[in-house]
Amino acid sequence: LLMALFLPDMWVILNQADNSVLDVLLTLVGVLFVFEVSVQSIGMHKTYLYSFFFWMDVLGAASLLLDLSYITQLDQEVGGDDVSNNVIIMRAARIAKLGARAGRFTKLAKLLRFLPGMSNVDDGAGTAKLISSKLITALSTRTSCLIILLVMIMPLFNLWAYPEEDWSPNSFINILEACYMRYPARFQQQLTEITAFYDQKSYHPWRVRARSMEHPVEVTNALPWDSPKGPPRRMSNNVVFTSDHLIVEFNFMSPNQLDAWMNIILLLIVMILMIAFSLILSQSVSSIVLTPLEQLLTQVRQMASTIFQSVTDMEVVMKEEAKDDRSEESVEDAKKFGNETQLLAKVVQKLAVISEITMNKPVLDAQTLQNLAEGDRAVISGFQGTIQDTEFADRGDVENGLDMEAIELAQRAMVENAGLSMELIDSWNLNPLELDKARNHVAAMYFCSSHNHGVEFDSVVMGNFLSDAECGYVKSAPYHNWFHAVDTTHGVYRMLQLCAADAYLTREERYAVLVSAVCHDIGHPGLNNGFLIETSHELALRYNDKSPLENMHCSKMFELVGQARCNIFSTLSKTQYHEVRKVCVEAILHTDNAQHFSMIKDVQMLYEVNSDLWDASRNLFLQEDEPCLAQEAIDCLRLPDNRKLVVNLTLHTSDISNSMKPFRISRIWAWQVLEEFFVQGDAEARLGVPVQALNDRNTVNRPFSQVGFIEFLVSPLIFAAMKILPATEHLAVQMLMNARSWQKQWEAEGKVPPSDSDKKLLNERIIKMENKFRTCQAGKSPPEKLERN
Repeated sequence: LLMALFLPDMWVILNQADNSVLDVLLTLVGVLFVFEVSVQSIGMHKTYLYSFFFWMDVLGAASLLLDLSYITQLDQEVGGDDVSNNVIIMRAARIAKLGARAGRFTKLAKLLRFLPGMSNVDDGAGTAKLISSKLITALSTRTSCLIILLVMIMPLFNLWAYPEEDWSPNSFINILEACYMRYPARFQQQLTEITAFYDQKSYHPWRVRARSMEHPVEVTNALPWDSPKGPPRRMSNNVVFTSDHLIVEFNFMSPNQLDAWMNIILLLIVMILMIAFSLILSQSVSSIVLTPLEQLLTQVRQMASTIFQSVTDMEVVMKEEAKDDRSEESVEDAKKFGNETQLLAKVVQKLAVISEITMNKPVLDAQTLQNLAEGDRAVISGFQGTIQDTEFADRGDVENGLDMEAIELAQRAMVENAGLSMELIDSWNLNPLELDKARNHVAAMYFCSSHNHGVEFDSVVMGNFLSDAECGYVKSAPYHNWFHAVDTTHGVYRMLQLCAADAYLTREERYAVLVSAVCHDIGHPGLNNGFLIETSHELALRYNDKSPLENMHCSKMFELVGQARCNIFSTLSKTQYHEVRKVCVEAILHTDNAQHFSMIKDVQMLYEVNSDLWDASRNLFLQEDEPCLAQEAIDCLRLPDNRKLVVNLTLHTSDISNSMKPFRISRIWAWQVLEEFFVQGDAEARLGVPVQALNDRNTVNRPFSQVGFIEFLVSPLIFAAMKILPATEHLAVQMLMNARSWQKQWEAEGKVPPSDSDKKLLNERIIKMENKFRTCQAGKSPPEKLERN
């Protein structure tokens, strides 16, 4: 590398006659460069080939071509006319020559790794030192390349500047040419005077000769003239100037040697800068990164050491069969705290083992409880409370002796006799506001039918329950009325159907969430929790300001069920009843919008913990013709906490699903809910309490408010839900279409036309939602599948 850097200039300084030996040496260096690149490409093809250092080596090897005289003809004499007439080209050639030298420095960047603080460290040296070493190497390498680029680029700015040029050689030959033509007798004197002028110059003419054989006698006596200093040894130092009758040859050995010295000094300065800046960066990174990181990771190491030992002890206790192997492994691993990342990986691995044991093998699972004596079960029950079967059990429908096909056929006949179509029932085009009382009753009966969940009940009792539930709703409420209850129950029915909930929810859970939808807003006065709390309403006082409406809905539902004629849970065992009651209460309480964002976080966490699993399940769903989830996803959803989350998510999503239905229906419901808000706003104004947002009928823009509702409330929920329940993706598609429809209506129907800036701002908000949808989508859903859903 040093030969490639300095030999071409040293050859000029040493004034060697030709470049033949230099060409041989540089050719050998080039061969070695190519050999080095080839060997590293073969031996380290994964880490070296096409890497940063690979391209630097290629550039360094290719730059050698500019110094080989049999390619560039560098050892030939230079024509003075060419220099005088095209200085820019000559200057560009000089810059190219300098660039060739600097290009070789790119190979020198590899050697920076051997400087103090930059050498590779062993993996056992610690995470902080490993990070510091890699950071220093990366920064130093790139800083060195920046210095090299500056050396190559800076001269380019003078390339087209007005050239600084010594015109004395041209003047010399022009004066001699004029004397030759006009005053031949003074030619000898003029030649002597002009050659004397160059005695103090670093370059000088060494020969003057005539171009033809015929010329005046005075000129014949003076020519040819040779300088006593003699000719240059190198042909490249010989610069020839010509006129009509004369040829003058100059010896530029000293300027070329000076130029070579300047090149060497520049290369040395670049080397010093590269090394100096690399060392400075090394010290800076050590003080800014290494020291604080070592302190931080020392604390991590100490904490992880404690966790590691604790987890080891727990694992030994719970896995007695692996005690000997685990203890031996733990003692050995406890000594290897040098690499924090390896330590933490082992801690996480052990925690995963414990998590798997805890989740899949509870201390008291169903089989263990079944094998216990009655006295032992009583002791555990007294300590734990009631013993509940929280595991998913696909008991099937044979247990109850239900003929699901017959029940479904009867229910379908009931629907069709009422003047409804199954096509309408099994679509999102159903709007209870457009149905009469009888048809809404029939629709609710069909949604709660046994064939949708598998739990047996008396159809007469269910009819009484639905009729009394309808009477329990406040008819004067514009939105939270019986029609909304039927609409929400239809949404739950559709989601259970589309998401194949029978694969991961128990019969009782599906039954519970359907009947919860029927009563989830029973008794709603058309006023929200904020109003009740602000005005110290009886409900707020009764339930201590904690979800007063939702607590009231739960209470009214079970007051209704408490009547024998409406007891739809009479066929359940005591254990099943407690399970269903718990699901109903949880689901209805989670319809409180105060639980909205915490539910979104829970769904997001469920996805993030097993993102690969959910992505694979979604791909399977898109490939299948029928709703289908991967078995791993089903197993995950069957876990008790996840089942509870899905039940709550299903009811809450259905409760606010109006924005995700066809725009014609969505618009009708939006007008209803806004009217209810305005009625409350009027009451707030009369009572002198603060009027809540969206409640002032004089200031709220209806279409604009719906875009905000979709953006800030609905879209975060459905975007999270579609990641684990891909069948809900079409709801998000319809929601975005509705946002665009609201945007058009806002622009067209506003009392005050919105400004262009307001239009642009709203459009950007909707585009942001659409981009978020594409991010959550993780692939394009087939249009035919969306249409089918």
